[in-house]
Amino acid sequence: MTTRSNTVLLIPGIFDRGRSMHRMEAALARSGFSAHYIHLQYNSGWYGMEFLAHQLKSQVESLIDPGQSCALVGFSMGGIVARHYIQVLGGMERVHKYISIASPHFGSLWANCLPYRGGRQLSVGSDFLARINEEVHSLAPLEPVSIWTPYDATILPHSSALLPLGKSYEVPVALHRWVPLDQRVIDIVADELPSIPGAR
Repeated sequence: MTTRSNTVLLIPGIFDRGRSMHRMEAALARSGFSAHYIHLQYNSGWYGMEFLAHQLKSQVESLIDPGQSCALVGFSMGGIVARHYIQVLGGMERVHKYISIASPHFGSLWANCLPYRGGRQLSVGSDFLARINEEVHSLAPLEPVSIWTPYDATILPHSSALLPLGKSYEVPVALHRWVPLDQRVIDIVADELPSIPGAR
C-alpha cells in the first residue's frame, strides 16, 4: 500500500530555469513540506513532452522512497509534462495530488509560433493533448486543482488552463510568468496540501 509523503515536486514551464518556482519552494518548505524544484533539460520542449516526462519519472524515483507518493505542482508546460507522467508513464501510483498553474490543458494559440515537436504538442487541437484529454477523468483520484488568470497572454484561450474536473481558482495576475510567484497562488497551493502527514 502506498503511503503519502510530504514531498512536493515543482515542475517549471517552458524556457523557465526554475526562478518562477523558487518563491513557492521556499514558502512550502516553511510550511513543513519537502519541496523540490525539478530542473528539466532542454526545457524549450524541443524534444517533446514525452522526453521531459521521462526525466520527471526519474526524479520521482530518485527522490521518493518506494511505497511512497508525492504531490506534483506544474506551472505552464510543467503541468502538461506532469500529466503525461501521471497518465501515460505509470505515475498514478506515485502521485497523490496534482496541481496545475496556468497550464495549456487544451492547447495555446501561442504555441503555434514554436516550430518544433513541443510547440506542436502544446498547440490547440494537437493529437498529443487530445490523447491525454480522452483520459482526463483518470486524474480524479488525485483531486486535481487548476489555477488560472484571465489576463494571461500566453495561454490562449484562457479556458484552456481549466481542467474539466476538480477545483479551479481564478487569480487575477497580470502576466503569465508572474502567476507562480503571486502570494495568492502560493497560498492556494499550500492550502490544497493540508492533509499530507507532517506538512503542518
